[in-house]
Amino acid sequence: MIVVITVVAFILLATLYIGYQSALPKPLPGIPYNAAAVKSLLGDIPDMLAQVSKTGDIVAWLRDQNLKSKSVISQIFIRPMSKPIILVSDYEEARDVMLNRIKDFDRTSLTAEMFSGLLNRQQFTLKTGPEWKFHRRLVQDTMTPAFLSEIAAPGIYNSCLRVVELWQTKEQLAGGRPFSATEDIFHAALDAVLAFSFGPKFPHNATEPQKKNLRGFPASEACLDEHGANRDLAVPFPHAHIDEAIESMLELGDAMEQVKSAPSPRMKWWYVKATPTFKRWTRIKDACIRREIEKAIDARQINRNSSTGQAWERCAVDRIVDREEKHAQKEGRSPDFFSAAVMDEVFGFVVAGHDTMSTTMCWGVKLLADHADAQSRLRRALFEAYSCAVAEKRAPTVEEIMQTSIPLLDATIEEILRCGGTVPIGDREATTDTMLLGHRIPKGTLVFFLHNSHSILSPALEVDESRRSSRVLQAKDRGQMRSWNDEDIHQFDPRRWLVPENKNEEGGCHGSGLVFDPQAGPSIPFGLGIRACFGRKLAYVEIRIMLAMMIWHFELLKCPESMSSYGGCLAVVNKPRDCFARLRKVSL
Repeated sequence: MIVVITVVAFILLATLYIGYQSALPKPLPGIPYNAAAVKSLLGDIPDMLAQVSKTGDIVAWLRDQNLKSKSVISQIFIRPMSKPIILVSDYEEARDVMLNRIKDFDRTSLTAEMFSGLLNRQQFTLKTGPEWKFHRRLVQDTMTPAFLSEIAAPGIYNSCLRVVELWQTKEQLAGGRPFSATEDIFHAALDAVLAFSFGPKFPHNATEPQKKNLRGFPASEACLDEHGANRDLAVPFPHAHIDEAIESMLELGDAMEQVKSAPSPRMKWWYVKATPTFKRWTRIKDACIRREIEKAIDARQINRNSSTGQAWERCAVDRIVDREEKHAQKEGRSPDFFSAAVMDEVFGFVVAGHDTMSTTMCWGVKLLADHADAQSRLRRALFEAYSCAVAEKRAPTVEEIMQTSIPLLDATIEEILRCGGTVPIGDREATTDTMLLGHRIPKGTLVFFLHNSHSILSPALEVDESRRSSRVLQAKDRGQMRSWNDEDIHQFDPRRWLVPENKNEEGGCHGSGLVFDPQAGPSIPFGLGIRACFGRKLAYVEIRIMLAMMIWHFELLKCPESMSSYGGCLAVVNKPRDCFARLRKVSL
């Protein structure tokens, strides 16, 4: 009996030991990693949590891993009992994978886990294939230059006018004191994307209630002592209630941020979606979108019965309804204007467009406030380009903003995108056993390309060029791979995107003008290739209008150091932890 018990115990212990060993992280051969991580079931999680608990910035921890190994490629273990995640800090390799290796790498399954609980089958969450292509065809006409310039831009401009009016009031009330700018920028971005999605007659607005809420608010100067000792304290402006239709969209976006930080996104989504609050916000959001689709259907029918022949489309929903009807006719079916595909794509505009643009503008406010010379140069360029507006003492019109070429404005936008790092990670998943920088990458392995790391915001790490693909080497030979100067790569300087207007083949310059060159150096703000951000053209329009209007009306003054950190918080996008504004009105 004792022998039997001993044998059973041995078998149990051996099974537990074998199970423990098999559950330990399994590094891929030849790729650097943290040696301590492979000795724990939790892998790199303890080290990651220890640093993030101090800094709150997981992006900084990811960036440090390749720096520790002094390699552009490393592997981390933050998903227990799963394959390692590969980190790549190299623009050239990221560009090659995203542009040329679409059969080897696709959208990750992690993206679907993180976002599908809210965006369901929206194109962002889908693998490349027939369903993804159908979703793209459904919305592709909303990103044409004509649609963005003639239909989208006016609504975005009106949203910017409202936030200018709000900040004019706050500038007077604040009396030179700073105030939190995050909510104002987020509401302005939300209004802009709602105008794009639903048109100028959409009945709800997030900024107008904030303007009305300031009536009767005491001027800040009254709160200062005689020595002005409180001048660096932020003004606590009150928050206004907004309509539940747009509040639901914000609340649902917040739910997505909670899920992204959970150890198991699937389990977190299961819990969140079962709560009465989530269900209520979803019902309100869906009802709002359905109402706007119904308006678009009615407008199309009225236009069909009209003999005027005038354009009836006023927003993205109108364009989607038109596209769905044409698809249905071509495929011999009845149109389904309220399908999951239509509903998901419309809501995807709101979530993605709002978060990306508002976060970029928050970074822009911080960067321009801390770089007064760059801000002044941009304002002078705007005044010179819109000289008629200066002479008439008015703001530039939306037509002037969209149609006037201002190289420094384009350069400033690009530098904000590079230095802000709104989307710091480009994720891909190996769809087959493949190679990356000379290393074997098994099918199903996740790869994170770090967009605000080495070669983009810090000097490139050394790479064994023999490990690169032939395409990368050929692109370098043809001069397609430009690089930034290591001495100032970390600095915010929009002028790095300006190049001489004309160059001859020997490199000499003709003419003294400078033009904006979007290929002046490495930056990946929206991804590359067919899986690049679908709404990137809309984002550029939004940022262009908002930045021009902001710098035209206000001087962004430097805030106290306690309000000026550049720490980020990776939620849906990488948001600055602090965004305060100290304004001075610009006089024409």
